[in-house]
Amino acid sequence: MEYVKSHLEEWIEDLYKSINIEHSHQINFEQIAASLGVNIRFSPQKSFGFRALGRYVIVLDSRKEHHEQWLEFAHELCHIYRHENDLRVMPETWNEYNERQARYFAYHFCVPSFMLRKLKMPSLKGEAIKLISDNFNVTYAFAALRLEMYRKKQFLLSLNEKRD
Repeated sequence: MEYVKSHLEEWIEDLYKSINIEHSHQINFEQIAASLGVNIRFSPQKSFGFRALGRYVIVLDSRKEHHEQWLEFAHELCHIYRHENDLRVMPETWNEYNERQARYFAYHFCVPSFMLRKLKMPSLKGEAIKLISDNFNVTYAFAALRLEMYRKKQFLLSLNEKRD
């Protein structure tokens, strides 16, 4: 079965490869930020990102653990790279859509499909989740949902292949 990448998966893969990241052990959000010209600040408040004077800044909640900051970094990166809206003037439904999109982006950015496909997945679900969690430095719950997303896509691709 040939894996068909979504536009988002292609975009993320191209972004990672443009900064010479090909494997999960190379993922480090501080280095990613430096490679992309994004300044990171830590402060005891809810994470957010913004653009000021032509520079991108992501402020991460210093009270959170490193792996939680990684997930929030990915979420905020989506906002600054893919959403150029003034939230104060946009309808609430548009802001909710952007938030959903940023959450979805974070799953694919923190556990990129092109790296996930390289892993030899254990047959037991719990072991597969732990493998993803350990390899990509994400929470077990995050890894479980990302694995479910990945397997659903594989299943749908296999159905489509059988139909052809």
